[in-house]
Amino acid sequence: MVSSWTGVAAMTRQRGFTLIEVLVALTIFGVIAASVLRTMQESVRTQAFLEERLAASWVAQQVLAEIRVRSPWPPLGEKSERVMQGQGEWLVTASVEDTNEPRLRHITIEVMRPDGENPTYSLDAWAAQEPQP
Repeated sequence: MVSSWTGVAAMTRQRGFTLIEVLVALTIFGVIAASVLRTMQESVRTQAFLEERLAASWVAQQVLAEIRVRSPWPPLGEKSERVMQGQGEWLVTASVEDTNEPRLRHITIEVMRPDGENPTYSLDAWAAQEPQP
């Protein structure tokens, strides 16, 4: 009869987890949760950067279109201005330069936040002079 009691007692001890097993499981869960959190934070930062860059590209495209509409042959020089787009303010620098080809001009547009150090977006374009009849 004594031998059957020990068998029952041994079965009841193996139903739960030991403290070591619980701590190991919590450690593994913590490491996984931390890596998922880090990945999500990086994803949010990347999305914010891409949204910023997309908005800056819209500003640059708009400035280029305005340059082309004002004059089919843009004058040489550099111009800086502040532009409001959406809920943000941008500092835009447009530069028109001569090229080796006399009927071609190089247009460079740089867009950045007013408090930024480097351009968020830079656009290179060219304008060709229409042939004279």
